[in-house]
Amino acid sequence: MNFLITDSEGNQLDSIVSISLIESTDDIDTYFIQALCEVSHIHIEWAEHMSDHYSLWHPMCGRNRSLPQWFCAQKTESCFYRGAPVIATVKANGNIHRSVALLDSKTPILLKYYVNDFNQNNEVIFTVDIFPSRSNYSTILRIDRRNISLYDAIQSVADWWSKAIPNKKEVPEDAYSPVYSTWYNFHQEPEQNRLTDELRIAAELGFKTVILDDGWQIEGKGTKDYLKSGDWLVAADKFPDFKKFVQDVHSFGQKLIVWFSVPFVGYETAAYRRFADKLLFKQDEYTRAGILDIRYPDVRQYIIDTYLRFINDYDIDGLKLDFIDNFRQTKDTPAYNENMDCPNVEDAVLKLLDGIRSSISRIKPDFLYEYRQFYVGPSILYYGNMIRVADCAFDSVTNRIGVVDLRMMTKDIAVHSDMLLWSPDEKIENCALQLLNILFSVPQISVLLKESTEEQIKLLKSHLNYIERNKEVLLKGHLSVKHPEANYSLVSSEDARMNRKITVLYSESACEYSGMNEDIWNATGYDSIVLINKEKYTVSVSVCDCFGSTINRFVTSDEALYVSVPLSGMIHIELCQNR
Repeated sequence: MNFLITDSEGNQLDSIVSISLIESTDDIDTYFIQALCEVSHIHIEWAEHMSDHYSLWHPMCGRNRSLPQWFCAQKTESCFYRGAPVIATVKANGNIHRSVALLDSKTPILLKYYVNDFNQNNEVIFTVDIFPSRSNYSTILRIDRRNISLYDAIQSVADWWSKAIPNKKEVPEDAYSPVYSTWYNFHQEPEQNRLTDELRIAAELGFKTVILDDGWQIEGKGTKDYLKSGDWLVAADKFPDFKKFVQDVHSFGQKLIVWFSVPFVGYETAAYRRFADKLLFKQDEYTRAGILDIRYPDVRQYIIDTYLRFINDYDIDGLKLDFIDNFRQTKDTPAYNENMDCPNVEDAVLKLLDGIRSSISRIKPDFLYEYRQFYVGPSILYYGNMIRVADCAFDSVTNRIGVVDLRMMTKDIAVHSDMLLWSPDEKIENCALQLLNILFSVPQISVLLKESTEEQIKLLKSHLNYIERNKEVLLKGHLSVKHPEANYSLVSSEDARMNRKITVLYSESACEYSGMNEDIWNATGYDSIVLINKEKYTVSVSVCDCFGSTINRFVTSDEALYVSVPLSGMIHIELCQNR
């Protein structure tokens, strides 16, 4: 591979930055990158032939899978608080053409790809921009050329990362339990009695975890910002007896996770006055808060002590640690001084998270920690056991994309959907459609159950029962996807040991039967699907509505047939005999 190595101004760095091949096996090449002296920017570039590229994927691409031209390169950021250092080009059949990844997930890195149509050399360009914050920098570059699926390729990168991060904690089984969240339904105004009534219903439906989101700490109406966040005292007008509230949640058989915006000290808090000279920067717009400078050990201890206080005083079961991506340096960030024990924010964040987990694990080993996109890199996820799709209220497709992307690039962590939201007058099939779009994740919902219809309650109960029965396949099975460029038109998860497979058709009209006991859900928006049975197996087919109730049964060995399936319904297939 011919690498061009330059600095930010295009000056060649070959004499001070080396790239050497470590290993080339099974169409995977690994290279050792080393800076022989201090350098602020390393730009690495190489060209490949413009052939068999169809779409592009990276951890934050969302719906944009395009192959851009030279003047608008696709790029993905990576650092300890945002993204992960991996990018892949994909063929039309869903297999990768290339995946490019770096081992370093803490240092700021920018990966880019573009079609170099300008020089007419029929080439595409990959670039890696590294911004080291220390001298003697080194990392490993991995280029995968195998003809394997995008899912398998990104999972292999996740495996590679995980081997470099030893002793990751076991994921508690509670991390895979359905979650009732207070965010979209209460926003910043949860209230103890009203919420307790909601949670009593939620427990009956099968929700075993509760996330108490923002607002519990704000007296009076919500402010839509974080002006009053940072002291972390329970608002007495909303929760007159918070200890009793936690006890009620536990009596329902539920775990309670409490939300904290980790970096913020609002301008109207005692914490802001205490730490006014220990801030990374201020945000006058939107948050109206300062960002704590966790390079100071006493600042980190304040955060840790806050969480320990809530565990000791109230016996909570988990933390939703939000806005970690705001721990970053800006032009307003003060310089390092002798009272700090970390020269950079990256190391300080990881030191903070390590302090949180080590302190809490001594008290509650199975404590729950929820993070969200886009802090999804292996360095930061080492400290969590639940990762949620970024906020996308009411957007089923974005939720589905986020679920699949997170499942691809993470290992040993429970992937959660963003909270589902619908109105009481929504069609039941459309409510089911939202549930099907997040079927391969732990479901979170944020609807008011007391205002929901009987049908909506029935739907939630039937789907949660289905997820509980099929948890091993849905949440821990091996995924396969079709058409990443079309936002994953079909997604399947299977467990060969259980001879069990579950498939959802999103924009595919046909599905090929696998020979396993299989459920095929119809999330296409139409009332029929095509079942392809190339081997002409004799199969028993049960057609079900969106509640999972059987409405038709038949036996067939046809090679292909149209099956009438209600919107958001499914067919359950069992093998009778091999012809």
